[in-house]
Amino acid sequence: MADEIRAALRSQLPAGWRVIREIGVRIPAGNAIPDLTVLRPTAPSDAMWAEPADVLLVVEVESPSSRRHDRFTKLGLYAEAEIDWYWRIERAKSGPVAHLYQLAEAGHYELRHSVPAGAVETAQLPFPVRVAPADWSA
Repeated sequence: MADEIRAALRSQLPAGWRVIREIGVRIPAGNAIPDLTVLRPTAPSDAMWAEPADVLLVVEVESPSSRRHDRFTKLGLYAEAEIDWYWRIERAKSGPVAHLYQLAEAGHYELRHSVPAGAVETAQLPFPVRVAPADWSA
């Protein structure tokens, strides 16, 4: 599913923005490796680890083994690192559900939208991004 989301994001990013699969992100409590990371145009192209200031969005696709970590631990870690957006993709029986969190203040995310399978919404990052979970294979 991460590859499908990556392709969807990549097709909508303005010039210079990049979406990378499983690049390391340095965070205050250590390091994390999100399923997907959207990097700003100013991010170094050869870095093996991204600095939080270079990251606009991280995406985690839940699996049974990562569910608790993605819902609680990583949510807090990415907020503490002040990454603007965190998307958690839940594998529900009805299909994928995208939970879109935006940084409200340092160390705290607010849930902006939950987009269920079959629904389509436009997330307003610095540019509009169509979010259509049914288009992503489960």
